[in-house]
Order: sequence, then structure tokens, then C-alpha cells
Amino acid sequence: MAAAFYKDYIADLKARIDDLHANADRYQTYELTMELLAQKNLVSYSEKKAKGLQEGLSYRRDFTTGQAVQMQQQSAYQLFNGFFKLGQFLAFTGLGEKPGAKQFAESLTDNWQYPTCAVHFICRQKGQPKTASTRMHFVGLNGEADAAAYEQKIAQEKSLVQHRPFSSDLFWEWKQ
Repeated sequence: MAAAFYKDYIADLKARIDDLHANADRYQTYELTMELLAQKNLVSYSEKKAKGLQEGLSYRRDFTTGQAVQMQQQSAYQLFNGFFKLGQFLAFTGLGEKPGAKQFAESLTDNWQYPTCAVHFICRQKGQPKTASTRMHFVGLNGEADAAAYEQKIAQEKSLVQHRPFSSDLFWEWKQ
């Protein structure tokens, strides 16, 4: 059974994140956390607004040395923009996790060949009665041929979403 493609979902997600950055004052509350695994690095980006206060933090951790350094928010955000511009995306179910962060990262990225991005985004625009949220983890690929090759390599783990919309206790597409 073929994995579900998420290119359209990523385009919508990127548009919502871009709107948050361009029009943060339109949001009553929000919390955005993204983690990108690529080239033996973990880049973490978080931004939050609650009770009128805004804060954010970004850092990069090298998986080879374990060293972490703080990054400017804008620099980290550009790395995520690059990820969101890839040609196709598959999503993880959260099943088949490997013990240990390094082994898990190597498994998801197919030994650092493909970047992955986890996104947890909660927001409520001013005047809206409900909060919208999503929590997903994606692998970014150059196109459908790469997606098929990636799926073939990890098919035995049964860790890719097969049907959309996806929802579990760990990950879910947009819900209100």
C-alpha cells in the first residue's frame, strides 16, 4: 500500500506559518515548534505568544559532537523555508521509533540522506472562538521518485501515513 503524499498539506502549513510571521498581531495566542533533522544537525525553532507576551528561541545541535549553539530566529526560519520548498513529503505515524536520539534520527533520515521536520503549531486568531492545531512529522523529498525510494527502504517499519486525513494520539492533521 502506498504512502500518502503531503505536498498540498505542506503548502497550506507554510502559508499559515508565513501569515503568522507577517501578521503576528492578528493572533490572540500561538505556539509554533519546529525541529529539522538534516546533515547530522538538529535545528530547533520555537515561537510563542500567550497573555500578550511573545518569546522565541532557536538553536542548532550537531549530532556528531553533541555541541549546541543558539541561532538567530530569522536564520533558523530560513532553514525551515528551504525544507518546505522541497518537491514532495511523506508523514510519519509515530510508530517504529528507535531507542536513542542518534539511532532514531539516522533511521528517519535514511542515514542523513533526507531531511525530516516535526511541526507542532497551535493558534487562535483574534475574534475566533476555537484554537486550531496540528502536530505532524514529515520527511522532505525531491519528488515522487524519491518518495517511492524512501518508502521502499523503510516499508518494513510501517511508520508512514497511508491514508489522509491522519489522526492519532501522537500526530494529527489540522483540527479545531
